Amino acid sequence: MVVNPEMKYTLILVCWAFVTSTLVGQVTFQPKSLDNEVKGVVYNTEQTVDLRLHANGWAIAYNTGKIVTYNKTRYYHFEIGKHKDPREKLQSRPYNIGFVRGAGSFAYGKINSFYSVRAGMGRLKYLSEKAKRKGIAVGWNYEVGPALGLLKPYYLEVFVDAGDQGNFTTQAIKYSEETREQFLDQGGISNEGRFAEGLLETRLIPGIQGKIGIHFDAGAFDEYVKAIEVGAMAEVYTRRIALMAPTENHPDKPYFFNLYVNLHFGKRN
Repeated sequence: MVVNPEMKYTLILVCWAFVTSTLVGQVTFQPKSLDNEVKGVVYNTEQTVDLRLHANGWAIAYNTGKIVTYNKTRYYHFEIGKHKDPREKLQSRPYNIGFVRGAGSFAYGKINSFYSVRAGMGRLKYLSEKAKRKGIAVGWNYEVGPALGLLKPYYLEVFVDAGDQGNFTTQAIKYSEETREQFLDQGGISNEGRFAEGLLETRLIPGIQGKIGIHFDAGAFDEYVKAIEVGAMAEVYTRRIALMAPTENHPDKPYFFNLYVNLHFGKRN
């Protein structure tokens, strides 16, 4: 029998369709497994709070960030903190004399309290492509911006003679050339002054600040931020900061340099 070309091609197509349908009916296809390593921006922003301890003080901060890519974040930083001199040590006055306020403590030789308000713009970059689920992502960050120092006089309550049969009362004083002898008379100090004393005498000192750190994030791509950071921070001000009574061996400096540990909590959206 002679088969013309058109019939030949028709038979071939029918056979191919039959074989294909038979194989599909006999083979069970497995769905492709999910790739947990797929990259991508899951969240757009993050808001976090910092609790920072450094060698000579503490700070609390708020951060708001834009997640640029899966491993890069651009953020703005606002914080307030307190510095203290390494020589500052609290001492106790365990007894009362006359109508003295109850037993208290004071920092001998301290003449000013120093707080700083800092703002900055920073960058955070993770070094690994992506942390595995429940793993630790390692990154680094840097930040720079303005700082504003608040220098507040430190008041002491010192014993003074009430002029009534040897009774004593107390008087709040701050350090000056006129009060130096009385201010540094350790035996005549009753307590530190109340926080409100000297508040209106606070001086504002502008400066700049910066920091750089290594960032360890537990679940860097989860909804909730749980991280710890270690690094170095520096501040430079436009004048010397006097925290303790002046001595020849410890001149006042216009800058602070500290190592820090920072706890980082927040949420991504």
